[in-house]
Amino acid sequence: TAKVHVVAPVEFGDAQEVGDLVKASSPVILNLQMSDRDLARRMIDFCSGLTYALSGSMEKVAEHVFLLTPSNVEVSAEERMRLQERGLYRA
Repeated sequence: TAKVHVVAPVEFGDAQEVGDLVKASSPVILNLQMSDRDLARRMIDFCSGLTYALSGSMEKVAEHVFLLTPSNVEVSAEERMRLQERGLYRA
């Protein structure tokens, strides 16, 4: 189990931070709630390719919020509850 990092991108350059975290076996919440539509689309495309290439997974966990999980990592129930309290996860 691992602590989830939250990334709320403001520009496409923030994709590198997401990629570096996932490559380092850290799960990431990609919060696109405040991102403009074009940036959100580009980030989703990038992250879906990233997780596919690394045999990870990407799931929508709230409106405009995605959980990227590396293949060898599990997000604990406690961590999911913490994210839910912040409005970043819907059970």
